Amino acid sequence: MELQQLIEYEMLTGAFYTKKNGEIARRIFPNEEGYLIFYRNNRRLKLKANKVAMELITSKPVPDKKTVLHKNLDENDYRLQNLKIIPKSTYNLIKEAHRNLSGSLKLQPHPRDMFCYILSWKQDGKDRKIVVYDIVVAKRTYNKLQLKYAKILSKYCVFD
Repeated sequence: MELQQLIEYEMLTGAFYTKKNGEIARRIFPNEEGYLIFYRNNRRLKLKANKVAMELITSKPVPDKKTVLHKNLDENDYRLQNLKIIPKSTYNLIKEAHRNLSGSLKLQPHPRDMFCYILSWKQDGKDRKIVVYDIVVAKRTYNKLQLKYAKILSKYCVFD
């Protein structure tokens, strides 16, 4: 069955509605994982809400090597102006940048050597750590990483 016959999507508000006999039946809300769950002909259907929104607008499925980005990084905002199809590699880069700027990027004093500092962050899905012996170099490297990740987010994301 076609997606257009099952669900109605309101692109300005990001609301989803089930359809019954071509008419809007009731509003459905994505769960905490971003899935629309509803029943049709005694069958349980579970669809990713952001992909449903893009498929209803473009009338084409989202390709396997691409994913849907919420430009403001609010996974509960399904308005069309907030959604964009991007490659999965770019999506992973954006998630990594957001994760680092949200707390994974840290500069801390070394626990045993009071003249050293530990700089830690996530890169390519792995935890990275370096020991730096000069606070000036440590802060400069920390600022460079912050700037790198901020540039990634500012290139793809929109913040109010």
